[in-house]
Amino acid sequence: MNKTRFGLPAFKNLDACLISLIGLIMILIYTRHGGIGISPDSIAYLSVARNIIMHGSPVDYTLSPLVDFPVCYPFFLSIVGFVSGQDPLVIAPWLNGLLFAGLIVLLGSLINSFEGVTRSYKWIILICIALSPSLLEIYSMLWSETLFILFTIVFISAFGRYLRKRSVISLLCCALIASAACITRYAGVTIIGAGLMLLVFDRSLEWKKKLRHCLWFGLGSISLLLINLLRNRLITGSLTGPREPGILTLSDNLIFTGRVICNWLPVSGQQSELVSGVAILVLIVISLLFLKRSWSGIVTLSTENCFAAFFIVYTVFITGISTISHFEQINNRLLSPLYIPMVISLTSWVPRVIRRLPVLTMRLAGALAILIASGFAVYQYEQVSIMYDEVKGSGIPGYTEDAWKNSETAGFLRKRADYFDPAYEVYSNAHEAAYFNGGLITESLPQRRDKRDTFELLNGDAFYLIWFDDFSDNELVKFRTIRQHADLIKKYDFKDGDIFFVRPRHSSAQQR
Repeated sequence: MNKTRFGLPAFKNLDACLISLIGLIMILIYTRHGGIGISPDSIAYLSVARNIIMHGSPVDYTLSPLVDFPVCYPFFLSIVGFVSGQDPLVIAPWLNGLLFAGLIVLLGSLINSFEGVTRSYKWIILICIALSPSLLEIYSMLWSETLFILFTIVFISAFGRYLRKRSVISLLCCALIASAACITRYAGVTIIGAGLMLLVFDRSLEWKKKLRHCLWFGLGSISLLLINLLRNRLITGSLTGPREPGILTLSDNLIFTGRVICNWLPVSGQQSELVSGVAILVLIVISLLFLKRSWSGIVTLSTENCFAAFFIVYTVFITGISTISHFEQINNRLLSPLYIPMVISLTSWVPRVIRRLPVLTMRLAGALAILIASGFAVYQYEQVSIMYDEVKGSGIPGYTEDAWKNSETAGFLRKRADYFDPAYEVYSNAHEAAYFNGGLITESLPQRRDKRDTFELLNGDAFYLIWFDDFSDNELVKFRTIRQHADLIKKYDFKDGDIFFVRPRHSSAQQR
C-alpha cells in the first residue's frame, strides 16, 4: 500500500479540510450581525454585478462603464448571483467563507509538497492562516482581494508543478491563471513579474529554452489584461480611469508598509525608523532565501521559492506604484496578498533545519519553535477577539453597519427615492451611499484638485445635493465652497444629513 508523507493519499489533506471549517465559521460569525462589509469599492463591484444580472450590461451605479477596476470580480459575483438566484449581497458571507476555506485547503495541499515539513508545521501554519486578523478583515468585506488572493495561491501551485514537469502545457496553464488574476486586480501584473523572475533565475533551463518560455508565459499571461485595457480605451479613452500623481515619498510608503507588517507580527512600534526597518529587513531576508534556493537548483524547493518571488515582486510594485500614483494609503487591504507568502517564506525552512540537528538539540529547537508559533497564534486570536468585540453589536464598518441602517437620511432615500425632480441632476458627497440606500443614480461632488469640474458645477444649472454629515472625504469640494458660490435651499433636515436644492448665483433656474 502506497503512502504519502502525511498518510494515505485519500486522507493526506483531511486536516486542512477540517481547519478550513474554522475559517468558514469565523467569516460567518464575524458577518452575522449586519452581513458582509460594504465599502465604496464594494458598491462599484456590486452594482456592476447587479446590472449584468438584470440588464446584461457591465455598468456601475452611475451607469458608467467599469474602468477604475478590472472586470473579473464583478463578473464572478454576477455568475454566483445568477446560479444561486440570490442577490450577491445576500449570499456574500457564504461566498467569502467558502473562498477562504478553499484557500486554506489549497494551501494545505501545497504544504504537503514542501521538502522536509512535518504535520505539526502544517497544522500550525494553517491554524495561523485561519485565525489571521489580516485575512479576516479581507474576507469579511465584498472586495476583489478575496478572489485575487486565491488566484495567487492557485498560480503558485500551478507554477510549482511547471517547475517540476517543465511542460509547455503546464506553463500555459500558469499563464492563464496569471491572466485571470490581472483582470481581477490590476496589481495582478505582479504575478506575471513573479513568474518571469522564477524563469530567469531557473539555472536548470538552457538559455534558448528559457527565452522561449519567458516569451510564451509573458504573452499568454498579459492577454486578458490587454483586452480589458483596450476595451477601457475604446469606451472611455482611458486605460484605467483617472489617476493622480503620487503625493507620498518612497520613504513614506516604506513606513506604511512596515506598520502593516508590524501589525501582522507581534511587533510593537510606531517609530518611523523602526517600522521601515522591519519592512526592509523582511524583504532582504526573503530575497536572500530566494537567491539561496535558486542557486541550489533543488527542484523540491521550487514551490516554496514561488512564494518568495511573489512577495518580492508585489512588495516592490506596491511601494513603487504608491509613490508614482496617488490612491489610498498603503494599508492591510493593499498588502493582504503578501501575508501568506511572508509566513511561508519565513518559516518553511525551519522544519528542515531542525531535523538535521542532533537529537537533543532537535528536541529543544522543536519545542522552542512550537512555543514561538503558539505565541503567534495566541497573539492573532487576541487580535481577532478585539475585532469581533468591535463589530458584534453594530456590524462591520461600512454601509451595512447599524449607523447606516438607522440613518435618517438613508432611511428617507430608501422610502422616497422618487422625490427628486428628474429635470435636475442629483449630487452627493457620498454618491455610492445614495445608490446603496435608495437605488439613486447620483453624481459625486468633484475633487478639489479638479478645478475644471468644480468650475462647471458652480457655474452650471441648479441641482440637488444630498449631504451626509457622517461621511468625510477631504479630497472633495467642501460644503463651504458650495455655499460661497450658490444659494442653498434646505428641503429636508435630518439628524445626520440634509437635502438641498442648490442654485448657483448666476443660474437662471427658478427657486423651488
